[in-house]
Amino acid sequence: MKILLSSALALTLLASPLLAHAQDACAPGASVDTRLAAALARPDRPDNQTALDPVRESEDRFLLSWIKPGDHVLDLGAGGGYSSMLLSAAVCGGSVDSQNPAQWDNAFKQGPARAAMAQARPNIHLVQSDFDKVPVPAKPYDAIFIGTIYHDTYNEPGANGVAMDKALNATLKPGGLVIVVDHATARGAGTTQTSSLHRIDKQVVLDDFKAAGFELLADSDALANPADDHTLKVFDPAIRGHTDRFALVFKKPE
Repeated sequence: MKILLSSALALTLLASPLLAHAQDACAPGASVDTRLAAALARPDRPDNQTALDPVRESEDRFLLSWIKPGDHVLDLGAGGGYSSMLLSAAVCGGSVDSQNPAQWDNAFKQGPARAAMAQARPNIHLVQSDFDKVPVPAKPYDAIFIGTIYHDTYNEPGANGVAMDKALNATLKPGGLVIVVDHATARGAGTTQTSSLHRIDKQVVLDDFKAAGFELLADSDALANPADDHTLKVFDPAIRGHTDRFALVFKKPE
């Protein structure tokens, strides 16, 4: 005898393994690997994001090692929203503010994709502001992620890294974190290659955050690539996705 299921019940049963996996990822003590796998397995992720997973895996793992369920996170310079969607799954019942400057949304026509992302993920809220004018949220951020765009902030008119970092400091709770990943230059290059090669000297970032009142919590080589000689633009096919990147974590004093 055949048993006919309603379409709603069938969909529920089909989705249950994924739901269980997501619940496991949000359980206390879930490993980074479990949480990352669940975040990447979400079926609403667009193809242009899933295509990036192989080259983003190390960065994703580093990021999620500092983010916990329930966190309120700012994704600064979120672009098309790859990290915003990753974070929205990783924070579970928490929330993500996905920030872009207006000129980014307009110049790169990212508005429709970002609106669709926010509609698909209710815990993602869109913020459109200058990098140094992010509104202070009603609930301070637990963490801020600045993923390979710190150098871009130096390409904005009147850029001042220290002033921007001080403004971000005001949006964080005491003890809150800022996680910075970016493409490295040769030592001593400063900010001379932020536009030409889209790279920045790690020392500039260290100095900026120290001057803004942050403490350095971690300086990781998890994303380092000694084979990158720092001479190529980060979009060059010979190095794209495999640049030498520094990974820093700063803490707002408690």
